[in-house]
Amino acid sequence: MTDLIWSFSPWLAFLAATRITSVYGGVAAGVAAAAIVTGRAVARRRLHLLDAAGLCYFLALGAVLVATHPGHLELWSRYAQAGSHAALTVIVFGSVLVGHPFTESYARQAAPAAAWHTRQFHAINQRISAVWGLAFLAGTLSLIIAGSTGDRQVLLRIIVPFGALYLAYRYTHKQTKRAKDASPPDEAAASGASGPAPASPSRQQTGHTA
Repeated sequence: MTDLIWSFSPWLAFLAATRITSVYGGVAAGVAAAAIVTGRAVARRRLHLLDAAGLCYFLALGAVLVATHPGHLELWSRYAQAGSHAALTVIVFGSVLVGHPFTESYARQAAPAAAWHTRQFHAINQRISAVWGLAFLAGTLSLIIAGSTGDRQVLLRIIVPFGALYLAYRYTHKQTKRAKDASPPDEAAASGASGPAPASPSRQQTGHTA
């Protein structure tokens, strides 16, 4: 789903810029991307949880850096990616715990209003969002280990985090297809939107997640 890719783009911009430049460059990239994403969402009247959370997170992180001027910038840089992943983990699991899984707002764009409050629609989005939360948790742990050691950086910073996101994507695709196949023809549209239409992680990296 296009909106889901847009929602994740500030976090991906931050991850990429942090590796290429510095933590300051990463925050600047995150703020710029989040501002664009939020402006687009507001203009389309489709502001999602991740859109607002991304802008708030990077503005807050930038404010902390400017106010404190941390002397141990290398330490911040080592754990910056883990911090962003941890924030996403909290946001995603938080949405599940309060009963409003973050994927529902994306799924509603393709589902008729009659399906939004059905038990199936909510249950599938709960599962899909929980799987995305587990993917971000796995990535967080991997990135923390990467920050504490100089070994296996490709494995810990790229293969494990993005591999976990790919598995979440595959699960989303499988659950969405199963819901469509299990629905009668006249309900296919409703159940087909039970999970967000998955977007390829390869496109997310260049450009992600239940």
